[in-house]
Amino acid sequence: MSGNWLDELPETFNGMRVQRPAVTDVAMPAGYDGATGLVDPFEAFVFQSFKRSNADGTTSYALPLDARHDNGLGVVHGGLLMTFADSVLGLAAWGACAPGAWCVTVSQSSTFLRAARVGDLLEVTPIVTRATRSMIFTRGDFTVAGEPIFQAASVWKVTGKSVSSS
Repeated sequence: MSGNWLDELPETFNGMRVQRPAVTDVAMPAGYDGATGLVDPFEAFVFQSFKRSNADGTTSYALPLDARHDNGLGVVHGGLLMTFADSVLGLAAWGACAPGAWCVTVSQSSTFLRAARVGDLLEVTPIVTRATRSMIFTRGDFTVAGEPIFQAASVWKVTGKSVSSS
């Protein structure tokens, strides 16, 4: 590895082009081993998240919260939290899809427990609670310094369509 997470981003993920982030001076958090390859242009515009593989086979994600994420009242915007949840719960859902298939969000529910602030590191280890051939159910407890601040659950529809790299 070059030590620069931007240089290590793959060109594609699940057959789709990985977007280059709008902000590239975000430091990779300690304990994380790479940047998340975001394929959604909106996500790449509003944040850069990082990932690590855990010994139990799960993947954890971290989002360093910066001034872009402030809602003007001194706390992180709830819409940013929901977008990050959609992103990482989606990664868990995609991991549960059959090879060549992909999925789309059907619904997401969110519960805000306390405020996150600029400078915090938001972390989550999303889980798939159920997966069928056509639907995948995910959830995550989002924490700052080990304290839960946000919870989200989502349902995903497996399309059965293959993603092409074009």
